[in-house]
Amino acid sequence: MRRTIIFRSFLLILIPFTESKAQTISGSTTYLHASAGLARSEDGLRFLSSYSASQWTPMLNVGLGHRFNRNIGLEAHAATMLTRLNAEGMSVSNNQKTSVAARHSNLMAGLKLFAPMSDRFEMFIRASVGMLFSRSDITAVSDPTLRKSTSNLGYMFSFGFAHRLAGKTVLTIQFDFSDPYGSEDVWYGDMGLLNIGMKFPLDGPK
Repeated sequence: MRRTIIFRSFLLILIPFTESKAQTISGSTTYLHASAGLARSEDGLRFLSSYSASQWTPMLNVGLGHRFNRNIGLEAHAATMLTRLNAEGMSVSNNQKTSVAARHSNLMAGLKLFAPMSDRFEMFIRASVGMLFSRSDITAVSDPTLRKSTSNLGYMFSFGFAHRLAGKTVLTIQFDFSDPYGSEDVWYGDMGLLNIGMKFPLDGPK
């Protein structure tokens, strides 16, 4: 429900600006996008009780996109955590002290909508689907480390702002929020990512 409200509110903000005559990347353009930021994963540790968790991690994102016109584009993108999430607690099944380390990544593609506001500034939204990957290392006092990898089909919604710098280089800031990663017997939960990046056109206006 919270995500639906945020998404609809952002669409209402975009609508008044879609008639603007300028955009940060002009014409039909193929571009490379790279960004980095700080991600937060939801707890999602249902097999532990009385646990403490480190849920923040830096994350790197790269994408390749094509903008068909001033308002519509497609983008393929991938992201991975640079450090692992960590948690310690007591196992629900046997009451043993257990530690968990997890790393999430994704590979996705989606539709991107642009709302130019001036010749240097615009807003955008992106709706993507793809694969969400997660790997958890679970260590208990009396058991060897169990490594479990999971993958699931999921979605991601993004919204952000772009500002054209010198030449055709564009500075971006965006927020992504995703479907849950993992499964209930490992680190499980959705994730939010705030990131700052640069967009580089690979060809000129057509």
